[in-house]
Amino acid sequence: MPDGGIDEDELAERLTDLVPDDAWCVATWRGDGHPDHEAVGRAAARVSTRLLEYPVWAWHWSRPDDHRVPWSTALRLDLPPAVAEAKRRAARAYASQVEPLGPDPADAPILPPPVLARLTRGYEVLFG
Repeated sequence: MPDGGIDEDELAERLTDLVPDDAWCVATWRGDGHPDHEAVGRAAARVSTRLLEYPVWAWHWSRPDDHRVPWSTALRLDLPPAVAEAKRRAARAYASQVEPLGPDPADAPILPPPVLARLTRGYEVLFG
């Protein structure tokens, strides 16, 4: 589905065929503040009773005492080294997000270094 065009109903239908009834499902958090992330989280919640959600953009707007974020359900999951490295490789595959598109300052990477550092760290924070 295109960026900015997640069809929540269609995604939920696809996930129904992919996610067995007793399987864990991991998706972006429904309260993340990005329409695509929220639609993915809602679709996953419709098809799975065993759901873990992870924030992406909430790191930018939330604070430790933010009542909109379910901090009390947060879990830290340390990633095995091979998984952490695979995650770093996956992030680097999105060159338009992590590398300059050209010499002009307007062509700077979309994801600045602090965001990349959070994206490629060796653990995940999940809401359960």
